[in-house]
Amino acid sequence: MATGNRSARSNGPRRNPNGEGSIYQRASDGRWVGQAYVLTTDGTRKRKAVYGATWQETHDKLIALKAQSRQGIPIPDRAWKLADYLPYWLAGYVADLKPTTARGYESAIRLHLIPALGTKRLDGLQVQHVRTFLDEFRRKCLCCTAGTDKNRPADRQCCSAGHCCAHYPSARQIQFVHAVLRNALQHAMREELVSRNVAKLVRVPSPRYKVGKGLSVEQARTLIAAAEGHRLYALYVVAATMGLRRGELLGLRWSDLDLDNGTVSIAQTVQRAGGKLHLQDTKTEDSESVLPLPDWTWMVLLDHQQDQQRERDRLAEVWEDHDLVFPSERGTPMEPRNLNRHFAALRDKAGLSDVRLHDFRHTVVSLLMELGVPPHVVQAIARHADVKITLKIYAHANLDVMRQALGKLDGRLS
Repeated sequence: MATGNRSARSNGPRRNPNGEGSIYQRASDGRWVGQAYVLTTDGTRKRKAVYGATWQETHDKLIALKAQSRQGIPIPDRAWKLADYLPYWLAGYVADLKPTTARGYESAIRLHLIPALGTKRLDGLQVQHVRTFLDEFRRKCLCCTAGTDKNRPADRQCCSAGHCCAHYPSARQIQFVHAVLRNALQHAMREELVSRNVAKLVRVPSPRYKVGKGLSVEQARTLIAAAEGHRLYALYVVAATMGLRRGELLGLRWSDLDLDNGTVSIAQTVQRAGGKLHLQDTKTEDSESVLPLPDWTWMVLLDHQQDQQRERDRLAEVWEDHDLVFPSERGTPMEPRNLNRHFAALRDKAGLSDVRLHDFRHTVVSLLMELGVPPHVVQAIARHADVKITLKIYAHANLDVMRQALGKLDGRLS
């Protein structure tokens, strides 16, 4: 009986000293409300409320709120919902992103995060919410989610025509969307809008990168021979001997080349994003290494420079000089898809319809590894941020190499 009286008294009204805030019970639903003036994220002091089922619960919350304020930790000025916070965060964050990355972030937010989590309060987001979202996202057809096939010809439509194609997200896409949410919540933590990053507590499977098979030496020679005499011949020689990415090839400038000393600096790349071509810096500082040119590549580039000068003189009225080594036929940055089309015709001409332009890059790295070049040197040539990337993606052995290695073992044991 005494216990019941103490419990009753603990839920009764109490008066706090001046400046300590107030606690009262709402007549509408019986919940307890505690209020006090605290420091907020806009730099001012405002009256904020906490709620509880009992006076004691509310009192404890109010004490914690005031303690946080006294420590100089501001209280969120508004109750953000993710549908409001994610675009707000992206608008401030996108200025530091490359156009292609920014477009990917915007798509992840617009197509996936806001539709699934937009109604959740930022400070109320829980681990289970994120885990449930990712589980559902993994089972969603991307055509259904984004409506990507609405503008396709009728005979190629799938989800918009009522028969789902089951085009589910890859492990890389799941990882990317999770990373966007994680980065946004990390920014919210820095702004002290949330106390923890719940997305960090949810694990997602790492994508399994396909091992780059590369081309055989004979295939590479066949492709280069098929390009001989074309204005892009030098591009394929550079791709086959330097391992540059497509965007790096198209972004290469004459000012990046030192043809007196035979070196090249990879400083910019051409990318298409948002319907426009963008000239932008390379991916990382490691991508901007100064590399020596092989003698053959050096001589081919010297010849290419003379050929381009003749082309420039012939098209002087329409030529737009961007200092590019491999521009379009008017001197402007070349459309990456146009290079893809030319390579597709080249490989068909060479009878190698199943190879890709990027396979030249795999070939360079694979051959260097097979020749016994130390991995850290191969990493510097490939301009990978970490030697683990070089080893993980490219350090694979073909059947001949494995046969030779096992043959040595057989010789020792037999």
